[in-house]
Amino acid sequence: MTLRAPEHETGFRRYLPGLASIATGVKQSPVADSRAALTVWAVVVPQSLAYATLAGMPSVHGLYAAVGALAVYALFGTCRDLNMGAESTVAIMAAAAVAPLVTDADDVVELTSLAALLVGAWCVLGFVARLGFISEFLSRPILAGYVFGSGIIIVVSQLESLFGLDIDTSLYTTDIGAVVRNLGDAHGLTTLIGLATVVLVLGLRKFVPKVPAPLVAVVLGIVAVAIFDLDSEGVAVVGDIESGVPVPGIPNVSFDQFTQLLLPALGIALLAYPDSFLTARSLSATGGYTLDANQEFLAVGASNVASGFLQGFPVNGSQSRSFVQRDAGGKTNLVGLICAGLVLLTLLFLTGLFEKLPSAVLAGIVIVAGIGLFALDDFKALWKIRRSEFWLGTATIASVLVLGMLGGIAFAIGLSMIVTLARIVRPHTAELGQVEGTDTFRDIDRNPQAHPIPGLLVYRIDDELFFANAAFFVRDVKERLVDADPPATALVIDAEGVSDIDTTAIQQLEELLDDLDDAQVTVTFARVRQPVLDMFERSGLLARVGRDAIFLEVDDAVQHYRAVEGHEARDADSEEPGQDEK
Repeated sequence: MTLRAPEHETGFRRYLPGLASIATGVKQSPVADSRAALTVWAVVVPQSLAYATLAGMPSVHGLYAAVGALAVYALFGTCRDLNMGAESTVAIMAAAAVAPLVTDADDVVELTSLAALLVGAWCVLGFVARLGFISEFLSRPILAGYVFGSGIIIVVSQLESLFGLDIDTSLYTTDIGAVVRNLGDAHGLTTLIGLATVVLVLGLRKFVPKVPAPLVAVVLGIVAVAIFDLDSEGVAVVGDIESGVPVPGIPNVSFDQFTQLLLPALGIALLAYPDSFLTARSLSATGGYTLDANQEFLAVGASNVASGFLQGFPVNGSQSRSFVQRDAGGKTNLVGLICAGLVLLTLLFLTGLFEKLPSAVLAGIVIVAGIGLFALDDFKALWKIRRSEFWLGTATIASVLVLGMLGGIAFAIGLSMIVTLARIVRPHTAELGQVEGTDTFRDIDRNPQAHPIPGLLVYRIDDELFFANAAFFVRDVKERLVDADPPATALVIDAEGVSDIDTTAIQQLEELLDDLDDAQVTVTFARVRQPVLDMFERSGLLARVGRDAIFLEVDDAVQHYRAVEGHEARDADSEEPGQDEK
C-alpha cells in the first residue's frame, strides 16, 4: 500500500478538496461509485428516519439532514469513504440540548435546526483557529465509556415505542423504571414487531452483512402493515410524511434561546468532530490516503450548517454507514454526492411509501444501533492491559447515565483534562540500579536483576522539567534520599528523558542543590541533552556544578562516585590511631 498525501489546491478550491475527488470519480469510477451510492442509500434512508425520532423531530427531517450533509461533505471533506449524516449519539445529544428550551411542539424543529447551525459555527471556528489537534484529546477509555453510556441511553429511550407504551415522560427520555412498571400494558403486536426487527437486523448483520438490514426491516414492516392492516389494530405508524425539500432558511428563535444553546452546541461539536475524524482516520489508514485534520473541521462544520439551513439536526460521520460505503466499492467523494441525489429523489417521490412504516421498526433499528455502541471488547482489553483506564471508562459510563448526554461529555472532557494534568504534574520517575555483570542501569522496581548501589541514589525522570512538575521533581528526589537505606551521600540524575527545562525548573534545581549541599550530598548529572545543557550554561547552573559533574553515561557517573568513595575510604584508613589525642 502506498500512502498518498492530499493534493494542494490554490484559491477557493483549497477549501473544496472534494471537487478533485468528484472529478476523478466522474472520469474513472462512475459505475463503481454509483453502485456504492445505491447501497449506502438503502441504509441512509431508514437510519435517517429513525434517528430523527431520537432528535425529537418528525422522521422526514432525518432525510433533510442527510441531503445537506452528504452533498456538502462530498465537497469539503478529505475522506472519500466517510458518510456524513444522521447518527444516534449526536441526535440524542441534540434532543437533550433542546429539551429545556421547548415550550411547545412547534419549537422543536426551529431549536434543533439552530443547534445544527451552532454546531457548524463552532466547528468552523475550530477550522479558523486550526484546532484539528483536539481530535486526539479524548483518550480511548474515556471515549469508549462515553459511547457505551450513550448506547444505554439510546436503547432506553426507544423502549416506549418498542413496547407500544404510553408513558407520561419527557419529550426525549424514557424512565426505565416506568417502562418496567407498565410492561403489563405493552401492546402485543407492537412488541412483536419491535423485537422481530431487533432480531432481524442483528441476524442479517451477522450472517448476511452485505444485505442492507435496516432497509429490509423497513420494507417488511411496511408490507406487514399494508397486508394485515396492523395500524387499525393499534400498531403506531409514522403517518404522513411531507414530500419535497424545505426552503433553506434561518430558524426563528429568540435571542435568549440562541444564547442558551451556545454551550450545549459546543459540547455536541466536541463530540461530533473527534468522532467523525476518528472514523475517517481508520478509513484512510486502510485506504492508503491521508487526511487534513483542520480541513475536516471545516467539512464537519459546513455539513452541520447545511443540515441546519434545511431544517435538519446536528450530524456527524457515521461509522456503520462509512464502512458499508467502503465495502460497497466506493472510490471517491462522488459516492456522497450521488447518495445525496438519491435521498433528494426519495423526498420528492417516495415519501408516501414510508407512511405505513411502524414506529416499532424504527425503534428496533435505533436499538440495534445503540447495542452496537456497547464496546465490550474495548473494556475487556482495558481490564487486561491497564485497570486504571478500565475504571476511567467505567466512571465515564456512570457520568453519562447520571448527568445525561451533555453532562457526560462535559465530564469526559473534564476527566481527560484531569488525567492529562496528572500525568504532566506527576511524570514517571525511577530509582535505577546496576544490572549484575553489566554497566547497564534499570528501574529497580521493574527489574529484579537491578540492584541499588549503597550510598548512591541514581535517579531518572522521564519528562521535560518545567513549572508544572518542577516542585514534584524536587520533592520526589528528597523523599527518595530520605528513604535510602543505607543513607545516600551522593545523587546521580539521569537526564536522558529530560528534553527541555524552563527557568522555573532551573530555580527549583538550584534550591535543591542548596539543600543537598547543606546535607553534604554530592550531585552529578548523566546523559544531559544539549538543549538542557545550553539552559544550564545560560542560567549559570553549569558553572555552579562544574563541567566535571556532567557525564556522558550513567555508568561514568557511578564510576566517578566509586572512585571518590574509594579515595575517601583510603584517606580514612590511612589516618593513624590516636592522632587526635596528640
